[in-house]
Amino acid sequence: MAISKIFLLLSFLSFTCKGSNVLVVFPVTSRSHSNLGDSIVNILLDAGHQVNYVTPFPLKTNHTRLICTDISSVLKESPDTARPNLEHLSQPKGSHFVLPMGKLFASQALRHPAVQTLLNDTSKTFDVIIADWLYSGLHAPLAAVYGCPLIWYSSSDINWQSLRMVHEASSPAYSVDAQTRRVPTLPFTIGEKAHQLMLQVYLSAWIYYFTNYVDEPAYREIYAGPLQLRGKTLPEYESLVYNASLLLINSHPPLGQNIPLPRNAKYVGGHHISLTRKPLPKDLKKLLDESKKGVIYFGLGSIIQGKDLPENVKRELIEFFGQLEQTVLWKIEEQLADLPQNVHILDWAPQDSILEHPNTVLFITHGGLLSVTEATHHGVPIIGIPIFGDQFVNVDLATRSGCGIRVDFNNELPSKIRKAVNEILSNQSYSINAKHASSLFRRRPASPQKELLHWIELVADTRGAAFLRSPAVDISTWKKLNLDILLVIVLLVWFLLKVMKVIKAHLGDQNTGENLVKKNE
Repeated sequence: MAISKIFLLLSFLSFTCKGSNVLVVFPVTSRSHSNLGDSIVNILLDAGHQVNYVTPFPLKTNHTRLICTDISSVLKESPDTARPNLEHLSQPKGSHFVLPMGKLFASQALRHPAVQTLLNDTSKTFDVIIADWLYSGLHAPLAAVYGCPLIWYSSSDINWQSLRMVHEASSPAYSVDAQTRRVPTLPFTIGEKAHQLMLQVYLSAWIYYFTNYVDEPAYREIYAGPLQLRGKTLPEYESLVYNASLLLINSHPPLGQNIPLPRNAKYVGGHHISLTRKPLPKDLKKLLDESKKGVIYFGLGSIIQGKDLPENVKRELIEFFGQLEQTVLWKIEEQLADLPQNVHILDWAPQDSILEHPNTVLFITHGGLLSVTEATHHGVPIIGIPIFGDQFVNVDLATRSGCGIRVDFNNELPSKIRKAVNEILSNQSYSINAKHASSLFRRRPASPQKELLHWIELVADTRGAAFLRSPAVDISTWKKLNLDILLVIVLLVWFLLKVMKVIKAHLGDQNTGENLVKKNE
């Protein structure tokens, strides 16, 4: 009996210690996307898994279970749209501009020599693939090449376009497009619902065009060789794009739109926030500790940088910051002259650690989801200056929950920041709401790191977690809207009307005949 128990224990340990071989593909040439990919890779490595990481920002580590497929040369080919020009923000592009960007990032990575070598190596096998979804399905056929499940990862909050990858588009009655410039207050008016519906229809046409006439030719060119090497034929492209096992979402209530989700779409927002942060540099810690009146942190992310602001805007902001009793930490990539004593320039800032400090009272941000997530996690109110992409939605949702104020980027930026700073510092409700949001954000059955790991391992161990799959993804739009039933009803009504018309005509002829007979008599 004892021997059998030992055998069972050893069998269990050997099973639980067996790591999966995971391919992680994060090709977008943005540091924020890279930070998310790095987090996923480190979580998998810490859990004992093997990882092959396709990235333009290779990790500087010699970890024995990590292979970095370096595609950093694509940084030289990054599209101009990845770095918006502040002078043209008053003329924003339509929502469809992200579709060619997504295809470009994906095809650049897949055509890269390092990835081509990986694809053509028939000895390579993977248990699961995690791909960063950015408005393109070109990474989906990787699952067909390696014969394993696919997990889509959405770096932004859930929206109707990402949700349709594993389910169906969310209703325009309560959800907005990720590129919307202004989020209306719920419930939407008829006009607002009509606008979102027309936007969905318009973008759906664009998606159909890109899928069939842009992505599909690229799919055939990129994947025909690797599939042929493995004795496989090219499957239908769309069947691969919508065959993912899971969608991981870099968000969590109360951050996002709180759209109803199927069982195979999971919130994991906050997984990039380290549970064991490195201590602050001594001089920065001393500055924060001694700022008893509070600290205001100002950082615009990595794409739009502080140095990109117009000179007059920078000078006006410095003048205003100098009038405050709080310490101001400004992450900006240049040295500024004649700074007030309370204003400190940082060319690099440990943002998460600064926001964690109890003396930090306000965060002035561009509204990127990672920044809003960190502010929510630490309970710090924000002033959001959205620049492009989903930043408008992120800031509007934070404003809706009373955790911040939105300031639009225009010629009146300094005066609007002045007004917003004074409002938040003088009104405690923003701080109270931010701390309440932090409490809700942290209140989970498990940490986001454990949640993320759980779902990845489940998909790998069950070869796709088919029991979580939404039936909606296999049903055409025609049937989802019950148009087939409507057509049957219309045909039935048409048939009954025809029958009634014939009967009426027959009865009419019969009555006419009877009248003639009576007249002749």
